[in-house]
Amino acid sequence: MVKFVIESEADGTVGFTVVGGDGRVLATGQPCPDKGAALAAVGEMMHALGDACIEDRTGAAAGPVAGTRTEIGDDMSDIGRSGIPPV
Repeated sequence: MVKFVIESEADGTVGFTVVGGDGRVLATGQPCPDKGAALAAVGEMMHALGDACIEDRTGAAAGPVAGTRTEIGDDMSDIGRSGIPPV
């Protein structure tokens, strides 16, 4: 399964990496100004990839379950208030 790993960068931006089921890095996204922008970019890519998940490594300020893997349902409603509209 493909997953997106989002991480806080040292300069305050948030980056994301697309990782294949075998652990290989498939792509690296451009740095985003905040987590919401990174999730929006990931949401657009999830449409094309289909079965993928998000692994959040942005830290404690990122949300209530920071640092854990989050499975996203087909309608992406589990993302919450990220600004990404349901699919």
